[in-house]
Amino acid sequence: MFLSCSFRLLVNVESLNSVESVGNVSRHRSVPIVVPVNNNYSIKYVPAVSGESIAHGYQALLADVARREGLPVGVYSGRKEFIKFSEDDYLKDEGIEPPKDHDDARRFEVDVLLKDLVADVGGFLYAGKIPVKRTSRFQVGYMLPALEDVTDASALEAQFHVRFLQSKPTKSSDQEGARLGQIPYNIEAASALYTFTLNLDIDGIGVPSTVYGKRDSRKEMELEKQRAARVRAALKALGLFVSQISFGARHARYLPNAELMSCVLAVSDVPFTVSAGNFRGYVERTFERAERTSRLLGVRTRVWAVVREDGVRVPEDVVRVNSPEEVIEELIRQLGQ
Repeated sequence: MFLSCSFRLLVNVESLNSVESVGNVSRHRSVPIVVPVNNNYSIKYVPAVSGESIAHGYQALLADVARREGLPVGVYSGRKEFIKFSEDDYLKDEGIEPPKDHDDARRFEVDVLLKDLVADVGGFLYAGKIPVKRTSRFQVGYMLPALEDVTDASALEAQFHVRFLQSKPTKSSDQEGARLGQIPYNIEAASALYTFTLNLDIDGIGVPSTVYGKRDSRKEMELEKQRAARVRAALKALGLFVSQISFGARHARYLPNAELMSCVLAVSDVPFTVSAGNFRGYVERTFERAERTSRLLGVRTRVWAVVREDGVRVPEDVVRVNSPEEVIEELIRQLGQ
């Protein structure tokens, strides 16, 4: 089972992903994208939120859900520091023995999975003498302005603020005193109709990816017993994730004004990624591609859609739901059967 979803979000006045300070300006992340213009193409720099930022938000929710569900969470993942068993010093803190040789790699991966659900779903890379890698079971890209609306519906501008200390006067000749008084600063804020895509390889959760090396049947059996609970936790975290913008920075004073405009979700027996929400026809494109993939490979692919904006056409065989959480709930119910 492979879950893929693409979202179109109207997000106003956000500073979710700053990248640097230049003078007194905290700059928002921006990226160059190729935009179709009059049967040609041009480059436009637009505000963006990185996939790393989005992934951190999902993994933070996953750690919280895992704890509530009684599933293992590593020392650092519990602190929301996703260093992921990368070096020997971290292994000591986690109580994990590093791999002795290449034949010990599978044992090491299973030990890590039994220690930390976040490393199971989010992957890890141990960079010691015998490196061991587990590819993330979820995939996510940058949140970008939708191409169809990027020219008219995205903007980036610095907002002026002043820190002022009224109760303690400053001395212009004293450098230390000057820092206590009035200080102007600027924070770049962005507004856009954003889109991003997220995939979750449900079949890969709780399953070792290392195909060589010795196997500890007792530990792997323990991991197999936890698999259904691990999948449910990953889906519950995803349900929380899609119901709110729980990623990015500056929520304290730049809490985004955000609204889900539409989304498409697909579940397939093979890896299948839905069409990105760059254009309003993305639900139709997703369904057409899903039908062709299903016929070609002889598999089943189901498609759902949430539509709260004009111009997004939904084919008759696509199931319309009121929220993406409904789809997540249905998948969790199916796992319990």
